[in-house]
Amino acid sequence: MPNQFITTQLVSNTALAMFANNAPFVMTGSRIYQDDFNSSGYKIGDTLQVRRQNNFVIGDGSTAVPQDIIETVETITVAHQYHALIAYTIQDLSLRIEDFSRMFIQPAIQNIISQMEHDISASAEQALYFFTGTAGTPINSFQTVDLAGAKLLEQGVNIASDAYLAMTVRDGSSLKSALLNNFTPVFNEDIVRQSAIGHLSYFDIFQSQNIVTHVAGAGPTSHSTDTLTVNGAVASGNTIILAGANGGGAAVVNYFLPGDLISIAGVHSVNPLSRQSTGQNMQFVITQAASSLLGGAITITVSPVINSSTSSPLQNVDNAVPTGAAVTVVGNYNVNVAYPARALDIVCPPLYKLQVPYSSVAIDPETGLSLAVTQTGDILGYQNFMRIDILCGFSWHPQYAVKLLS
Repeated sequence: MPNQFITTQLVSNTALAMFANNAPFVMTGSRIYQDDFNSSGYKIGDTLQVRRQNNFVIGDGSTAVPQDIIETVETITVAHQYHALIAYTIQDLSLRIEDFSRMFIQPAIQNIISQMEHDISASAEQALYFFTGTAGTPINSFQTVDLAGAKLLEQGVNIASDAYLAMTVRDGSSLKSALLNNFTPVFNEDIVRQSAIGHLSYFDIFQSQNIVTHVAGAGPTSHSTDTLTVNGAVASGNTIILAGANGGGAAVVNYFLPGDLISIAGVHSVNPLSRQSTGQNMQFVITQAASSLLGGAITITVSPVINSSTSSPLQNVDNAVPTGAAVTVVGNYNVNVAYPARALDIVCPPLYKLQVPYSSVAIDPETGLSLAVTQTGDILGYQNFMRIDILCGFSWHPQYAVKLLS
C-alpha cells in the first residue's frame, strides 16, 4: 500500500545514502576537521585555520643550534550551501519512497553532487602546481600513472595507503583499454564509489565527469613559439619578470591566465623533508592574469612562493631563479589529480533545522556528511516544496597533490 506521507526523516536518510555513494572527491578527501566544525556551530562564511606539518633543519654533532618554529597556516572556509528546491503535488506524497526518490530526490542529489564535485575540481585548477603527463595526450599507460606517484614520492608525500587518482571519463576509458587485464577485481568488489575503475600503481583510480579542463592564456595557446626567459634573479617571493613574451611583436592581453603552468630550467624542486634536490625542474602555477608589454616583458605571480634559503626549513628550490633561465609553458589540459586523502580537506557541518513542521537533518556517522531536508507549502500559490541542502567547505593542500595532465 502506498505511503500517505513520506516523512522528512526518511527522505533525508535516503538522500544522504545517494549522496555518499556518488561523490568520489567528497568520499576520498580527508574529514579530520569535521568535528571542529560540528562542535562550533559554524555557518556559511566561517573559517577554520589549519596548521600544517612543521619541518626542521637537522644538525650533526654535539653542538645544537636552537631554531624557531615556522608555523604554516592554511584555511578551510565554509563557502558553499548547495541546495535544490523541488515543487511537488499532494498526489506525489502518496508515492512509495522508491518512486518518490527516483522522480524527485535522485535528480536533485545528482545535480548537487555534480556542482560540488565540479567546484572541487575547479579549485584544484588554480591551487595545484606540481604536474606530470602531457597536455593533450590521453592517459594510456602504466608509466604515465606511475610517474604521478614518483612525483609525489619525490616531494616527500606518503602514498603507501589512501592514495587516489581522479581522471576524466575519456582518460579512464583510454587507460582501461590499454591495460584491460591489470585492474584488480578484488578492489572493484569492495569499492563504494560507483565511478571507481580499479587499483593501479599507487592509486585507487576513479573516473569523474566533473574534471575541469583548463583553457590556457594567449601565450601558451597562440604564441607557443615565444622564447621565454627569466629577466631578473629571484631568491624568494612569488613574482617573476619574464622576457620574450612578444607575441609576434605586439603586446598580448591575458598572455597568462590563472591556472597556467610553467617550469623553469636549472631550478630544481627539493624534497621538503631532506631539502635535497629532486633533479626535476621546479613547477609553478600562475595565480593572476598577466598581459605582456610591447617589448615582450611580462610580470607573473606564481605559487608556490619561492624559497631558496638553505637555512630555512621551508626551502622548496635548490637555488635562486637565475636571470636567463628558460621557461617552459603548458597549453590547455585536463585537471586530472593524483593525491592522498590529506591533500583534500572537506567539511560538511550540519545545518540547523528550520522552524517548520517538517524539517530533518541526517548525519552519516562514518563520514560526517550531513544533509538537511525541509518540506513546506505555499498557501497563496497552493504549492508544496521540498528543499535539500548541504553546507560545505573544502581546501586543496598543493604540497601533497599533483596534476596528471592529458
